[in-house]
Amino acid sequence: MADPSFPKLEALIATADANLKIPGGSLRVIEDREIVFDRYFGTLSEDSETPWDEQTVVAIASISKSVTATLVAVLVGEGNLSFDDPISNYLPGYAALKLQNSDQSVRSPTIAECLSHTSGFPGGTMGKLPKNSPVKRGDQAEVARHLATQGLAARPGSKYAYTFRGYAAVSRVIEVVTGQPIAAVMCEKLLAPLGMNETTFAPGVSLIRRHPRFAARTEGRSDGYVAAQIERLRAQVGPFVNTAGALVSTPDDLQRFLQFHADKGRVGNQQIVPASVLAKLYRKQPATKNYGLGFNLRGSGVVGHGGATGTSASVDLKTGRILIVFTQAGGPNARPLAAGATKMVFP
Repeated sequence: MADPSFPKLEALIATADANLKIPGGSLRVIEDREIVFDRYFGTLSEDSETPWDEQTVVAIASISKSVTATLVAVLVGEGNLSFDDPISNYLPGYAALKLQNSDQSVRSPTIAECLSHTSGFPGGTMGKLPKNSPVKRGDQAEVARHLATQGLAARPGSKYAYTFRGYAAVSRVIEVVTGQPIAAVMCEKLLAPLGMNETTFAPGVSLIRRHPRFAARTEGRSDGYVAAQIERLRAQVGPFVNTAGALVSTPDDLQRFLQFHADKGRVGNQQIVPASVLAKLYRKQPATKNYGLGFNLRGSGVVGHGGATGTSASVDLKTGRILIVFTQAGGPNARPLAAGATKMVFP
């Protein structure tokens, strides 16, 4: 991307900044490992006077799927798993699945099918669950068992249905294989090696103060007060870790993540995951239009994901060009900014 494109990006940001539905946001472009465009605008929220800047922490929503799928790739590279493994190999409750509203037996979905939304699970996000759903009360093991008892809406591999459920099942598989909680495995195997030190499922006081959702409520409050509110909130939401959508992160951390993919699984001199394994994430999966394993395939070597909070992250695997767009204004409000920037940066 040449410099003449920058004025177009500036205009795009100016339009977003004037949109009252977008309190603040950021847009970063990386070329040849160098940040060539980095803009921040607005405030953390409409109730906050704190400027949105490079330290802002956001809920990246479904970009979490790309991170989780990459963790699976690490474990596959280590020989702990195979993408083609039926999840019933690790979760016995999936060995005798039924189609919903039927007595018909169906096979277990594979890990790859869970990551590509072709597992047969019903579509839907966590936000669409009823308040009394067992998913909102259980841990990874309990949620995985519950999903198995609900049966499948379609035969595995036959239909694309966007859902958190396949990722919930795979997260439990990871716990069974490693003997550790999913959040700990994520940190040890992926986040820490990549230096993604401000990416987490459970942000503490420092990160929460920089999070648009909580900024206004934490301004002027003591660390003790904020810590107590965090514990209260965690008690309300339950122990389940939504690996399909619950990570928070920063532009610097997502840059490290996308650069890792551009570098074919290397961090410095260390090969974290074989390039051949990582490449499987970018292959179009059966029954999908343009989806791999945790990644949307945008064409011409560009892969990435968007998030319902108003986030987007993409990398051109051929050139290494990276685009990161952050807001917390919701997908529909942020779409003109994210989609417009994507077209400009990856023409």
